[in-house]
Amino acid sequence: MNELATKHASEALHRAITLVTLVVILAATFVFAYEIVFVLFLGIVFSVFLTKLSAWLTSKLSLGYRGSLALVVSTILLLGIGLTFFFFAQVNQQLEKASGLLEKGTVELRKTVDRNPMLASAVANIPLLSAATEKQEDESKQEPSASKNGNANKDDKQNEVASKDDKQKESASKDDKKESESSEKSGSKLDSATKPVSGIAGKIGQLFKSTFGWVVNSVLIFFVGLFLAISPNSYRDGLVRLVPPSRRERITKVLNSSADTLWRWLIGRFGSMLATGVGAFVLLLALQVPMAATLGILTGLLTFVPNIGAAVALLLAVVFALPQGTGTVAAVVGGYMIVQLLESYIVTPLIEQKAVSIPPALVIAFQAIMGVLFGFVGAVVASPALAVGKKVVEMLYIDDYLESDEAS
Repeated sequence: MNELATKHASEALHRAITLVTLVVILAATFVFAYEIVFVLFLGIVFSVFLTKLSAWLTSKLSLGYRGSLALVVSTILLLGIGLTFFFFAQVNQQLEKASGLLEKGTVELRKTVDRNPMLASAVANIPLLSAATEKQEDESKQEPSASKNGNANKDDKQNEVASKDDKQKESASKDDKKESESSEKSGSKLDSATKPVSGIAGKIGQLFKSTFGWVVNSVLIFFVGLFLAISPNSYRDGLVRLVPPSRRERITKVLNSSADTLWRWLIGRFGSMLATGVGAFVLLLALQVPMAATLGILTGLLTFVPNIGAAVALLLAVVFALPQGTGTVAAVVGGYMIVQLLESYIVTPLIEQKAVSIPPALVIAFQAIMGVLFGFVGAVVASPALAVGKKVVEMLYIDDYLESDEAS
């Protein structure tokens, strides 16, 4: 008996050490590589989308699961490529039409900001608008000095009237100087005209440059999700084998329920994207901003990514509203802020409450915490991670532990 008890104690100690070691390894991996963990989680979310949509198509069409999956992936790629080419074609056409009005809009915007200190402080916090309203201080310093030098030269030249040859030389030199001064002024005007535009382009370039790593991660998410969706049951069963045989059936149910929860969350998220995209389209159409439909579609798609998605959508809308005047720009900025506030704090929490039964206050609080702790990628995964975590806690802790103890 003593030997049997010692053996059981040794096995229990061995399992405890193994479990603690595993937890420590997972915790260290998460601390030092939390971003890649979040990216892989988003790959799982994408695989759930592909799996559920392909299964639904399989039930509606005479295609097998693999055929439906190929149809879904091909459709996603074609839509992405088509929307990209359509957008940039419209951008090129619109910029050709609005190139002459863009500088006028930025000048009017700068004057309006100069007259309103409160507006200046608000615009300073928006990278695109702050670039467009920057004052050309070097220009203003150079122009007075150039005019002073021109006046001094004119005074000197008026005193030099000794002979006809001198007058001819003087007139020739004046003509040359006038041509050089006119060319310098035209060059300075051209530089001043391109500075706000180049500043805007620089800000947008910096924004997309900062997200280049996210573009690379998007490729990783796509392929992880695709390979998981090709054979989801094999990956699920391999994960289930890591738990004791007595718990495998229950863990399988938990994983299946978690996948269903992610699918319902995705449906709710698509609803939020649709509401934001339609709201942006109606706003831009009412303000007669060019490319209202395309910008509305992009706003809806970018809504899937918190924070930076809304910022990019706003920047694009402001770029195409600038030629319409400062009033249109102010209306676009205010309207987009209202739309984003409604989406972030009313529409999305209410939809997710219906889809995955998450209280709105909990969604907002968890997104804020994850954003502060882990930055952009933490804000992206906050909502789906909360939905899955809630389901796992309900099934494994509340149902299997708390309520089973109360029943006994």
